[in-house]
Amino acid sequence: MRKYFVLNMILAVLFVYVYGCGEKKDDKTNNNDNKTTNLVRKDSLTGKDIVQLKYAVKKGDKFNYKMVAKTSNLEKSPATEEKEVKQDNEINYFYSKEVNDIDAGGIISFKINFDSITISSAMGEQSIKYNSNINDSIKQNQAFLQYNAVVNNPFFIRVSSTGEITDVYGLEKIYENLFKALGDTLKESEKEEIKQSFGKESIKEILQQEYQICPKDPVAVDSSFTKSFNTAVLFFEVVNNARYTLKSIELKNGESIANIEAALNVEFKNKEATERGMKVSIQHSETSGSGKIALNLSRGCISSKETTTMLRLDLKLSAQGQTANSTQAVTTNLYVTLLN
Repeated sequence: MRKYFVLNMILAVLFVYVYGCGEKKDDKTNNNDNKTTNLVRKDSLTGKDIVQLKYAVKKGDKFNYKMVAKTSNLEKSPATEEKEVKQDNEINYFYSKEVNDIDAGGIISFKINFDSITISSAMGEQSIKYNSNINDSIKQNQAFLQYNAVVNNPFFIRVSSTGEITDVYGLEKIYENLFKALGDTLKESEKEEIKQSFGKESIKEILQQEYQICPKDPVAVDSSFTKSFNTAVLFFEVVNNARYTLKSIELKNGESIANIEAALNVEFKNKEATERGMKVSIQHSETSGSGKIALNLSRGCISSKETTTMLRLDLKLSAQGQTANSTQAVTTNLYVTLLN
């Protein structure tokens, strides 16, 4: 059976619904009203609201989040002795953000700090838990050193007004702590490998899930916008077609909220692949994805997000005249909540 508890800091998902949130301040009510007025207008023909979805914040604004990433993996194959083996993982990220700067092009610089991270993983009778706030033997496990290194060590990201993270920087202290935890006897080449495995791209992919990528053009209520991108599932190339529909604009606690629903369609570009002399072919596939996003227009942020994806593949494996069947399935759930 495969080695258990391989934990990564990136949530492996087929697609990502992303968004951002901000902290409400009572003394900025008028500014929020003006911001909303600038983003929402009425269509003269249909009378429907037309909205410019974007992130408009001010220097010094502070944000606090909880992000929960859950995955459930199931495998039945010769590697599991033809038994169904299920593994459940949950990672909770608690982090804060502060607007450090906004340039003339609308690029926002945030100071980011992971306040704490907790992890639970279980397969059968085996289970393991990690809490960055507790010093125990689990915390010294090499699988968790990257989490120890990032907690309470601020760094920076740059985000466009449409919600795309364009840069992650200021990671020097995180790397210093990570190298020290590994004995600080690493060669420069080994340090570079660590930076590649846990670096800008890893952190970017985690935080990007907070942001809904917004279209450049205004969106009318009941209309949709799409985003397509390619990813890899096992040895197969897939095209992810995400469709977002602006369902309504509602007034909630004196703030204007844009409610967006998302759906995912996945297309496999190929259903056969060869890996290390073994032919792998998809006999049957099931995929689905959905999400709900609440974008707070008054505060220039996302109030909440929930997404779910499901993938199941029935595979045929062929090598050296022998064949075997394998079932691989994964379900992911992501929840992002603005705490204050």
